Amino acid sequence: MKPTMTSDRLFALGAVLAVAASLFPTTAYAADPDSGREIMEQQRKLHRLRDEHVLIQMRLVSKLGSEKLRTLSSYTLMTANDRHKVLLRFLAPPDIANTGLLVWESGDGEDDQWLYLPATRKVKRIPASGKKNRFMGTDFAHEDMRPEALGLYTYALVRSEIMDGHDSFVIEARPATPEHARDSGYSLRTLWIRKDSYVTVKIEYYDKAGRLLKVLTPRRYVNVLGAAQRADEMEMHDVQAGSRTIMSVERRTLNSGLKENFFTEVELTRGSW
Repeated sequence: MKPTMTSDRLFALGAVLAVAASLFPTTAYAADPDSGREIMEQQRKLHRLRDEHVLIQMRLVSKLGSEKLRTLSSYTLMTANDRHKVLLRFLAPPDIANTGLLVWESGDGEDDQWLYLPATRKVKRIPASGKKNRFMGTDFAHEDMRPEALGLYTYALVRSEIMDGHDSFVIEARPATPEHARDSGYSLRTLWIRKDSYVTVKIEYYDKAGRLLKVLTPRRYVNVLGAAQRADEMEMHDVQAGSRTIMSVERRTLNSGLKENFFTEVELTRGSW
């Protein structure tokens, strides 16, 4: 069993970190696209896994505090040409069970996504312009459901600052092409990446008008294999709507030998895995 912190210890730790953060001023950089890109590439390399299967509990919390619970299963594969493929399926509640999403990363271009709705027994391809829409009523958009797509963004290292007690790079990610700028729901994302471990500790998402739209906070990072880490919890907070979606990992299996032919439309439409 993992040791836990009492509320008193958490409060004390929070106070110490708040004081520590005030003692370390931020370091500003001239916006540097090359070094920002290098940081993102290093993150991808350091935390790369061949394949993984994750069972996830999802909580959707409305502005008024009402909650909905969902369970989903997610499979991810890194292909031989260094491209992610993702297949996920909702397991509960019954009204959305067997709804699935298939994602193929395509490198420098837009990724491919297919949504399966069991009520219609049809697979729907998600167009680039549709990826800014909410995914199954959550606070995540379709474009948030793919691994970080390095080919779709420019990355500029703009400063260094303390975030949650850790010295972090602050990187601004913007759409790399006019087409992606048109199709994305975000004009800018700001990422905080720890310098010691290259894990992302916060992402801010800004809408087309430049207003803060959402904040993603990964928590409870664990070493899963070698230097590779994963967050056991992620919270997406829609600042404008006041709603939140929290995803918590219940079980994780690594390098089980998933094959590329598992990530197909045929598998997407199967009743269970």
